[in-house]
Amino acid sequence: MNKVGEIINVQEITKGCRQMDLTDLMYVLRNNISRFWSWGSHAFRIDRKGNVRMFRMAVNGRFHSGHVYIFLNGLDLFDVYLTSSRGTIKRIQTDLYNDMLTDWIDIAVEKIGTYKH
Repeated sequence: MNKVGEIINVQEITKGCRQMDLTDLMYVLRNNISRFWSWGSHAFRIDRKGNVRMFRMAVNGRFHSGHVYIFLNGLDLFDVYLTSSRGTIKRIQTDLYNDMLTDWIDIAVEKIGTYKH
């Protein structure tokens, strides 16, 4: 059922998802390129069964190391799943607007408060 602690079932999630424009998604994610690369983003994967309905990247951040799955739900909002590298769901956030997506991922994966000198 795709709850925290379970193995992610991408096929189940994509049944209720809309097709994503990968160019637009990458524009949103890479708008602040230094932030994007600070997550240790690599191993990008998309679901190409007909239409792109899922984007996955591996990250190696301060707070989360594993995968970040991004889906576009039926409301045209993003659902994000943080999983271990083996697919166990660690955290779920639904209904993110595109201007909230990178901030949420950054806070969940890497961002720390103000540095003390």
